[in-house]
Amino acid sequence: MLIALIATLFVTLTVNVQIYTARWKFAAFYPDLSATRARTISESIADPRIGEPFAIWLLLSAVALFVGVVLVSLPALRELQRHGRASPRVVGLTWLLVALQALASVGMVVLSQYRFPEFRDQHMAGSYLFFFSQAFAIVTGEVLSRSYATMGPEGTVVGRVWSPRFGRWRRGYVWVPIVLGVVYLCLFLGKGYAPEAYRYEVYAAYASTELLLLSGFLFYVTSYVPDMWCAWRGSRGAYGSVISSSAAS
Repeated sequence: MLIALIATLFVTLTVNVQIYTARWKFAAFYPDLSATRARTISESIADPRIGEPFAIWLLLSAVALFVGVVLVSLPALRELQRHGRASPRVVGLTWLLVALQALASVGMVVLSQYRFPEFRDQHMAGSYLFFFSQAFAIVTGEVLSRSYATMGPEGTVVGRVWSPRFGRWRRGYVWVPIVLGVVYLCLFLGKGYAPEAYRYEVYAAYASTELLLLSGFLFYVTSYVPDMWCAWRGSRGAYGSVISSSAAS
């Protein structure tokens, strides 16, 4: 669980740094282009000076994100199964979450390794795969979190790792990436139809929402860090008890 915690924090910090600095570097390298229209991350990383380090860090982050999700979801499921508390719903949602996160991580790798202008089609395919898979992974994770919460009050369910106490505030926060995702999709589809007088503002909103949506995804995943921390401390305590009992006997 400690590895999952470290991996999650690494991804949140690394990807946020990379996406925002990519935009800032592009604006610094191409002030004239940036003055005419806000540029997306995809356009920003087309410059090899920006895109090559971006690709390296995104590759590492994609692997770390998948590992983190696997290490927080499957051990939690295994604990429930060990105590006979794993319902078919929880089992199905857990494996769906893992599959969606695998697809999202593949999308991260593809979009970062294949960049404009030479690999436009591959890059866009990776972007679509990432955004849609990650969005559905967030929704699936939230449904799974609520399924854990409905098992009973804090401290009453043997084998449960995810805490209903931390899940309560996630119920409100999950709407942040959902709303941002809807806004981003509307701007993506409608930006080309914006009146010329408002074209700059619409593209600025589109490019800014892209950053906020990615951060929203990451911060939702990070919201499981308190669960991971408590589960890790609990496992240490249980291990210490076993060692003490063995020494006493």
